[in-house]
Amino acid sequence: MTYGHYAPPKRPKTWLWITLTLVFVLIAGGVAFTGFVSPGFFKAKPDTTSRATPEQLIRSFVNGVGENRVSELWCAIRSKRSYTFEQTMSVSGDAQLSTPAHQRAAQEYSAAFTAAGETVGIAMIPGEGGWCVRDAKIGGEPEPLPGIETKPSSRPDVKTGEEAGNEFVDAINTRDIPAALSVLCGKVPDTTRDGVQQIIHGEARYTVEKADVLTTAGQTILHLAGEVDGVRRPGRVETDDAAEGGPCVASFAPDSD
Repeated sequence: MTYGHYAPPKRPKTWLWITLTLVFVLIAGGVAFTGFVSPGFFKAKPDTTSRATPEQLIRSFVNGVGENRVSELWCAIRSKRSYTFEQTMSVSGDAQLSTPAHQRAAQEYSAAFTAAGETVGIAMIPGEGGWCVRDAKIGGEPEPLPGIETKPSSRPDVKTGEEAGNEFVDAINTRDIPAALSVLCGKVPDTTRDGVQQIIHGEARYTVEKADVLTTAGQTILHLAGEVDGVRRPGRVETDDAAEGGPCVASFAPDSD
């Protein structure tokens, strides 16, 4: 007798599909949690580097304050008070834009944001590679510069060290960078040239209280009373009265005498 061969009955695949579905759900859930929560590779990274326009720069700056990443957004030479701001805001956490970028001068924009309960205004000018932040002021927007040219203007016709010192102080007060640099001596260190511009990027004002003319030393010392970033401070200007080309400013101490 010949018997036929019968295939064994197929096992239902329902449990297999259920198992695969559960595995998929678990994997997908884990990826989603990792992506959005820790470390968050699905989240859109806040832009902290773009500065092709003032609008991009302020957004990058606000994001950068929240992440303590604003070092690439400053101008090469910026206000002295901006360094204090950077230290203060390094622990501030989140920041929110309150006043969008708007033009204040021919080549300068301003904006404001809030961070750590403070209103902070910043001033932006064109720089190498895009716009950059030249000043940050807690409590309001910085006053715009009359111009951003940094090439010294022609040397004024001064006959004495006192005249040179007064020309220099006037340039500081009017925030005229070319005029201030024009009366510096040719051999002053770059740190002095940069320091003068740092003060002008802020909002310092000085008056000459006394001038000591040291004829034997060929030097004049101007003692200043000033206000730097809202704080009363003394200042000191020293000139070289026997310099080639005429009297010039040899040193400037913006907050000490």
